[in-house]
Amino acid sequence: MGFIDNLKFEEFQISEEVINILKNSITTFLNNLSSWITNFLSYMLSMISSIATVGIYTVITILATYFICADRIYILDQIEHHFPKEWVKKLSKNIRKITKLLGGYLKAQVILIAINFILVLIRIIYA
Repeated sequence: MGFIDNLKFEEFQISEEVINILKNSITTFLNNLSSWITNFLSYMLSMISSIATVGIYTVITILATYFICADRIYILDQIEHHFPKEWVKKLSKNIRKITKLLGGYLKAQVILIAINFILVLIRIIYA
C-alpha cells in the first residue's frame, strides 16, 4: 500500500474515480502476485523435500535388495532347515509357478507397450 500511496496522481489531472480504480486494480494485482509467488515457492520447497525422500527410499530399497540377494543361500538353507520338507517342496513349486506367470505377464505388457508405441509413432508421423 505504501508504494501506491506515494504515487502522485494529482500531476496527471485524472479524475478521482479513475485513480481509485487504478489503486484498487494495482492492489489486487500485487496481492494476487504475492499469493502466486508464495504458492509457487511452497510448491518448490515441497518438491525439493520429496526428492530427498524418494532418494532415501531408493537407497534403502537397493541396499535391502542387495543384502537379500547376498544372503539368498543362507535364507534358503534356513527355510529348508526349519520347515517340513513337504512345505518346502510346495513352496518351491509355487514360487516356480509364480515366476513363470510373472514372466508371462511382463512379456504381455512389453508386447502391448510396443504395439502402442508403434501406433503412436505412426500417428505422429502421418498426422
